[in-house]
Amino acid sequence: MASGGDDYDIDALTEKLKAFATAQIKTSAKMDSKTVGKVAKECWPKPLQTRIDSSVFPKVMDKTTKSISLDNKDQIRKFISEAAIQYDDVTTKTKEFKKHEKFLAEKIITSGAGIKQTVVSKTGGVDRMTDTSKYTGSHKERFDESGKGKGKDGRVDKVDDSGYVGNYKDQGTYDKKH
Repeated sequence: MASGGDDYDIDALTEKLKAFATAQIKTSAKMDSKTVGKVAKECWPKPLQTRIDSSVFPKVMDKTTKSISLDNKDQIRKFISEAAIQYDDVTTKTKEFKKHEKFLAEKIITSGAGIKQTVVSKTGGVDRMTDTSKYTGSHKERFDESGKGKGKDGRVDKVDDSGYVGNYKDQGTYDKKH
């Protein structure tokens, strides 16, 4: 549903941007320059991506926080509006800004941006990674029988003073004892 004269759903756009910001910078309240750049990279055509950081973000951002507040829908509208102007400049030059606003907003709303997806290993062997019976050498000592890492105990060589050599450590030479 469009609201406030928009040709796109500002509420859905806001929620999608909040989800993206949460995945990137762990807060849903704002988007910094880096997050805005990632939104542009994942959702918008390549010619527009460079303009977002250099032209759009500086015009829209809050000067004190250097970010876009995602609780301020007017700031989000301005962001989409400025992006539409730049999009028109790098593509069609038709001055159909409302059409471009809708296009750019819909690209964000319908994208999978900000959603972390599990990628299947191209090389395979993931099932063997947690099967400690298949580990050899130093890897074997790093995990317990259930496959959990031992942490520091698995990485650090422990000094073992037992045995023949251990009896003579820090006690001088063999000749001093006899």
